Amino acid sequence: MFSLDRFYYVIHDNLVSKFDQSQSQFFYPFGTYDGVDVIQTNIIIQDGNFKKEYFHCYFFDQEPYYDYNLDILKKSFTTIIHDYPTRIDILANSEKSEMKSNFIKSEGLYDWYYFFHGFAALDWYRDFQYLNSTSFNRFDKVFICYNHLISKYRSYRLHLVSNLISQDLIKHGSVSLFLKDNKGTWKDTIESKESPLDNRARVKIYNALKNTTEPLIIDTDSPNGAMSADVDIEQLTSALWHVVTETVYFLPKLHLTEKIFKPIIAKRPFILVAAPGNLAYLKSYGFKTFDHWIDESYDDEQDHYIRIEKITAEISKLCALSSAELKQMHTEMQEVLEFNFNHFYNEFKITIVNELVDNFAGVLGQINNGRQPGNHSRYHQRFQLSKEYLDEVKKRLSK
Repeated sequence: MFSLDRFYYVIHDNLVSKFDQSQSQFFYPFGTYDGVDVIQTNIIIQDGNFKKEYFHCYFFDQEPYYDYNLDILKKSFTTIIHDYPTRIDILANSEKSEMKSNFIKSEGLYDWYYFFHGFAALDWYRDFQYLNSTSFNRFDKVFICYNHLISKYRSYRLHLVSNLISQDLIKHGSVSLFLKDNKGTWKDTIESKESPLDNRARVKIYNALKNTTEPLIIDTDSPNGAMSADVDIEQLTSALWHVVTETVYFLPKLHLTEKIFKPIIAKRPFILVAAPGNLAYLKSYGFKTFDHWIDESYDDEQDHYIRIEKITAEISKLCALSSAELKQMHTEMQEVLEFNFNHFYNEFKITIVNELVDNFAGVLGQINNGRQPGNHSRYHQRFQLSKEYLDEVKKRLSK
């Protein structure tokens, strides 16, 4: 699998660059809006006596879409060359949401969806497929739960951990919780009108954390974004269940990051703490979940407060099991754990490559708007790639 560092260059070279007058833009470094890089191919605005469309692909696929970063995205459009009459703008993205769809419609963009964080995880976790099977056998905790950012849209993590503290479940797991992030402290968060927290959750958080002076730490007191790419297999396998607190929780989005793949490459079961429907979204990519052992109806719960309460109840049930019962559970679920592990490194990789290529071809079909070869205006290009070439790209990118 090609590296994440060269992701946009590989995609541009294989797909976007096949059309003259093409350009791709993306943010760098990963996970920031610090800079915009540009890849160009034969930028020719004037062609003989007439002008053709300018093919532009804008990659905004690393983060979910929020009100504040849509403004950043709009401002970044100003870096595009505007000296031509017709421009085709494609937004490469990695979420399914009404917010994204409305933005695409309002800005006159074409929607190119694919699972970006699936590619990121396949790169970052590629070495774990070569580990000896005995590396996955040990655990001495019931669960592990990482939590870093706690402000605004991530404030639900405060609710979850406050439940674990108040119900004395922390002793059964490895839990991290930082009492402040780059936006402020936990007190700032529960007092903020911008936080989507339910008032019942705010009360719970205050009561659980009011006497807490030190953060909960699993591995480091100085977490950073690069930690997603640098994981410790011994730490990931130190607990049986992974409670995965995803990036998106409050907003109605289907969006998952590399976080959900950590338990999969560690051959561990997981509870997904995310927006409603995201467990089903993961299953749509062929992964199996654990409804044989826990109640996964939390994925259907629309009330954000109740969803955390349901998840906490499942964690509590797991913590009430004996060591022997947990080991028996682990033995029973081996088939599912092995399936997810093998699926991630094999069929899933092929699936997201095919999806990326097929959805790009779908965008080309929308751009052509039904134009057929030899039956379109000489003032317009026809954007098409042969099935043979697209199949070749799929095969190449799946290696």
